[in-house]
This record gives sequence, C-alpha cells and structure tokens, in this order.
Amino acid sequence: MTLLEYADGNSFFHRMDPSIKFAWAFVISFLAFAVSNVYVLGALLVAQVIMIRLLAGIPLWSLGKKSLVAFGPALFFFVLYSILYPSPKTILLDLSIVKVSAEGVLFGASVALRFPIVVLTAIVFMLTTDLKKFVVSLIQVMKIPVSIAYMEMLALRMAPLVEEEMANISDAHAVRGMDLYAKGFKKKLERYKLLLVPLFVRIVKTLGEQMAITLESRAFGAYDRMTFTEQLRPSRKDVAFLLVWVTIFAFFLVAGLGSFGEYLNYFTRGG
Repeated sequence: MTLLEYADGNSFFHRMDPSIKFAWAFVISFLAFAVSNVYVLGALLVAQVIMIRLLAGIPLWSLGKKSLVAFGPALFFFVLYSILYPSPKTILLDLSIVKVSAEGVLFGASVALRFPIVVLTAIVFMLTTDLKKFVVSLIQVMKIPVSIAYMEMLALRMAPLVEEEMANISDAHAVRGMDLYAKGFKKKLERYKLLLVPLFVRIVKTLGEQMAITLESRAFGAYDRMTFTEQLRPSRKDVAFLLVWVTIFAFFLVAGLGSFGEYLNYFTRGG
C-alpha cells in the first residue's frame, strides 16, 4: 500500500459524501492562506489534528513519512523568515550578521503553519476517499461534466501511481545491484537519473496507454447520459459540517484576521 492510497474505514470522514469533503478541503486550504494571524493558524492546525484522529479515525503515529512533507518545508520557512525578515524592530537575538526579530518569528510562523494545514488536509482527503465514488459524486451531486470529473480523479490518482512506480523501479534496480544509498552529489545525481528517466517513460507511455484503453473499452463519451449502479446524496450531517466551516471562513474574512479580510474591511469602510 502506498502512502497516499485510500484506506477503507467507517469513520465520519469515510462516510462523508466525497463532493462535500472536497468542498471542505478547499475551504480549509483557502482559509489557511486567507488568514495571516499566527494564533488563528495555530488553532486551525490543532483542530486539523483533532479531526484527523477523531473524525477520520487515523492514528497520528501512522502518518509517519507523510508528515515530513508537511512539516519539512514549514520548518525551513520558519527559520528563513525568522532571520531574514526585512526591517526588524524588536530584536530577540543579535548575532552580528544574523538577527532574529519578534516580527520575523511571527511572520515565519504564519507562513510555516500553512504547509501542514494544507498538506494534512490533502492527506486526509486521499486516505478517506474512494476515488471511484468521488467521480460519481462529482457527477451526481455537483453536476460536473463527466470529462472534468474523470480528469479530477486522474489528477488525484497520479500521486499514488507515481509513488508506486517509483518503488517498483527502485526494487528493480536493487535486484540488479544498484547502490540505493549512494553518497556524494555526483553519485546521487546519477542515481536519480536512473530512477526518473524510466519513471517518466512509464507514466507518459505505459500508464497513458492503459488509461486510453480503459476509456475506450468502457465507451467513455459515447452517450450524453450515464447510468450508475448507486445514487450518492450528501447527508444532513455532511452539509452541516461543511456549513460550519464556511461560517468560520466567512467570520475570519469579515473580522479582518488576514490579508483578504483586511482588504475587505478597507472597502467596507469606504476606502
């Protein structure tokens, strides 16, 4: 099983309508960039972690390598902006060349917190969403054209496919005696070249042909109307959950706790 492959379960997020869940993920991600207040972003991250454990039923320890994608860049940008913040006023640490300011720490924290919020949202969506049901829900619930819904599924499916193919190529090279733990920049560059070239060929040629054959064998686009074996409808709990987060987003937007909110308040005051 790949790191981003759907894991079967019976949690609230697993039972939620995929379209509603997708809209929730969009609201959360947009909220993370709309709000610049570091304390609000911190509270949003804590709420995200709680939802992962309680509503998605995913043990936090099982995230493992997935969390590195979220917290690795976050740590980098936090350190970067803490020491390179322009025009610092409140100096916390002065090391001659490097100056750490309170403004830089707060700004770096606000930038850094956005990464785990967005990445964890995407991870939760991928782990709790059956992509086949997601496509059906997009067509039935959101009335999205079939071609667009299918392209959306392919985009989401690409990450697990790339990860799976990379593992297969690495195993094939390991069987042939390739040093997978090469040291030195030149050796690592050669190693990545041996991995990325067949990966690119595999994705573009083989997987592309398989997808084309799949579409043609199922008469994709032959009829204007499609039939489905099941009808998906969002429950009241799903809609209520989404409305709660839309309300939270609207509140922070109007309250001016971020760049979008400040921009909105500027015009509501009459400029």
